[in-house]
Amino acid sequence: MKLHRLRLGHFRGVVEREVQFAERGVTIVEGANEAGKSSMIEALDLLLEVRSDSKSSKVRAVSPAGVDAGTVIEADISCGGYRFTYTKQYNKAARTELVIHEPAPEQLSGRTAHDKVSAILADQVDATLFKALRLLQAGDPTVGDLAASAALSRALDAAAGTTGAGTGAVDGEGDAMLLDAVRAEYERYFTAGQGRPARELASAATRLEEALALSNELAAAMEQLGDDHARLETLTGHRRELANSLELAHVELSTLAERSAESIGLQRQHAEAMSAAALLRSRLRLHERDVAQRTASRKRIADCDRAADVVMRAIATLERKDAEVAAAVADIERELDEHRLADTEAGVAVRTARAAAHAANLSARRDELTALLARVDEVSVALSARQREVAGLVHDRGDLEHIEELTQTVTITRAQLESAAATMNVHQLGDAPVTVNGAETGDCDLAITGDTVVEVAGVVRITLSAGAESASLIDRFSRAERELADALATLGVAGVAELRGLVRARERAEAEVDSLRCRLAEIIAGGDDRVLRAELSELDGRLGVLAVTDPDVPDVDEAERRAGIAAARLASAVQRTAELRSEHRGVDSELRILRARQEELVAERAELARQEHELNRLDEDEEPGRDDDPDRLRERLVAELSHAEAEVRRIAARIDDADLESLELQHANMLAVVERGEPRLAELGNQIAELRTRIEIRRDDGKLDQVHQAETELDGARGDFDRINTRAQAARLLLRTLERHRDATRRTYVQPFTDQILRLGKVVFGPTLQVGVDEELRITTRTVGGVTVHHDALSGGAKEQLGIISRLACAMLVDPADGVPVIIDDALGYTDPERLASMGAVLGHAGRHTQVIVLTCTPSRYSSVGGAHLVAV
Repeated sequence: MKLHRLRLGHFRGVVEREVQFAERGVTIVEGANEAGKSSMIEALDLLLEVRSDSKSSKVRAVSPAGVDAGTVIEADISCGGYRFTYTKQYNKAARTELVIHEPAPEQLSGRTAHDKVSAILADQVDATLFKALRLLQAGDPTVGDLAASAALSRALDAAAGTTGAGTGAVDGEGDAMLLDAVRAEYERYFTAGQGRPARELASAATRLEEALALSNELAAAMEQLGDDHARLETLTGHRRELANSLELAHVELSTLAERSAESIGLQRQHAEAMSAAALLRSRLRLHERDVAQRTASRKRIADCDRAADVVMRAIATLERKDAEVAAAVADIERELDEHRLADTEAGVAVRTARAAAHAANLSARRDELTALLARVDEVSVALSARQREVAGLVHDRGDLEHIEELTQTVTITRAQLESAAATMNVHQLGDAPVTVNGAETGDCDLAITGDTVVEVAGVVRITLSAGAESASLIDRFSRAERELADALATLGVAGVAELRGLVRARERAEAEVDSLRCRLAEIIAGGDDRVLRAELSELDGRLGVLAVTDPDVPDVDEAERRAGIAAARLASAVQRTAELRSEHRGVDSELRILRARQEELVAERAELARQEHELNRLDEDEEPGRDDDPDRLRERLVAELSHAEAEVRRIAARIDDADLESLELQHANMLAVVERGEPRLAELGNQIAELRTRIEIRRDDGKLDQVHQAETELDGARGDFDRINTRAQAARLLLRTLERHRDATRRTYVQPFTDQILRLGKVVFGPTLQVGVDEELRITTRTVGGVTVHHDALSGGAKEQLGIISRLACAMLVDPADGVPVIIDDALGYTDPERLASMGAVLGHAGRHTQVIVLTCTPSRYSSVGGAHLVAV
């Protein structure tokens, strides 16, 4: 199959386009992004596969935007013995037209034309190969299912020497039909994907399973009936035994209940004795705590009295010390006032001396600024003059370099023109004047760079013209001269020499400007003359205010020395004052603390006395006639507690003799036996009734009559399944045998396909290239320089290069009569320049054997493809 021409009209964003493709070789279709290059592949598939009246999403997707027109696709195609022009219009006014040019002219339209082309393609074109030999934009570079291509199989058969009888091959057309027939038979019984039972085998298996399930169900029902009879006898015996046990349990439970009532009385007496003993223990503990509290209270009152006496003596001592410190503070404060006055007078003297020194410094700074600004004014005047000179010179180094570049171009083109032009020698033989282009000349050599007229008046006129190559050089020389003249006219100069002089004058003036700026910067040392002038004006004003006229002002050092002495004396007095005031505050603080402590002690003693009085009053209120002696009261409480504890032990001994814990366990256990047995007795009665009912129902439901019928159905289903399963296993065995032979044949294909890939691939990857190819004709590994890398681990560029080489290898192996175009859409974007050149050589070589179509937005990638046909869209 070859694609000769493709025309699109109102196809999505393409208004009108027609592309002619070379029948053999490489056609490179280049255009910008979104120019609709990939749409051409989509349009070809749409033309060959989809009817013109289709309303599918594929058809709607190609309708033109904003245009009420139909989408037209037209192609000239040849395949097998046919060459035809095929046209379809979609979306509006749908039509299909077919013009067959060879082998016999014929015109068809509508559904007839579509069916005719479909029949031609089905008979003449390997559809698998046609899809596999495409490398689409952003698609997987790995080649598709080449092993399924009949055309490639025939080519590999021929290359591997497996054609002819006796080879055992199963990839010929007849063998492929046999394999398809066996596979169809296999798929009557098994699923194509996972080999599970399907259709006839699944139906027979389902029937067998249903019959077996019914038979098992009826057998289980009969077995269940026998089990129910046996279970009924067992449950009846259990119910009789349980009823007897419950009667004995009720008698035992009554006896245990009477013994439990007696044990409850003993437990109540024991609890009352325990409560009385606990009350006596509590009273004994309270008595002992009360005695301890009274003793501690009397001790604390005595301690308060002693502490109050000590505090009163300390307060008297501190009051005497406080009076002494207050008198000393008054004396030192008077001395402090005198030192403060002396310090103030010394500070005034220091400030006066500093003001005089500052005025002298300002005067010196004013003189310095006056001289500095005078130098600044001098340099500024010179700088302004040079800047005006620079402004008058408008030509710079860039203009000069541009003119020199144009002059050099004129010189080079003139030399090229003179070296390429023919040379004519003029030699005057007589007295008649010889003119060249109207100018008289003597003996000379002339280069023919344009139309040249050589004339001898009244004798001969010779017109010489430059050749085609010289004409091109003359045009370049004239264009260079015009560009130079235009540039000189724009700059307003007569020539390069004049421009060079002006540029040099500007550069000298600019250098002087830079020098004056540096000098000015050095004078003002990175400052600003406006700031300096403002500073000078400010100094004049400040000196007018700070003028010092008192000649008796001491110098700053003497004034500061006197001030330091006064300050030291003042600091000493301040420190002494602070120390005395701190001491006075400390004495006052201690007095306040002691007086507060005295108040606390008085209050604490009064509170303790109150608490003791309150305790005595409470004791009198609770037991008006009790013994006041604490020891005798304690002895009485101990005796009563001893008697109560003896009673508790006596009752506990009776409880131990009665073994109440065992009695409670026996009673609880017997009660549980009765509570558990009665529901179980009722449950057994219900189960017995249910079993009797179920047995009666099953005797009447006819299950016994169905058992024989189910066994007959099971035998029939088993026989049908065995027959169908035998045929299914035979089909499976035959299919596996044929596929095994087919795979063995395909393994013989691998070597010739690998050899063809290596012939092309070594141009790109070097002579050390080796590739691994599996039985499906897919590249699995690549080895370069002894290093083997799995195909999936290669870079995107390398995988893309191998994908293109695989497609070209396949196209070169296939018989031209079976071949299809190799279509490459915007590939080699990740390929370096060296490999681009190698890939170009590979594409050029493959183009001599097959039709290659390349779509790209970067034609420079394919500039190294020899003999390529370039089409711009």
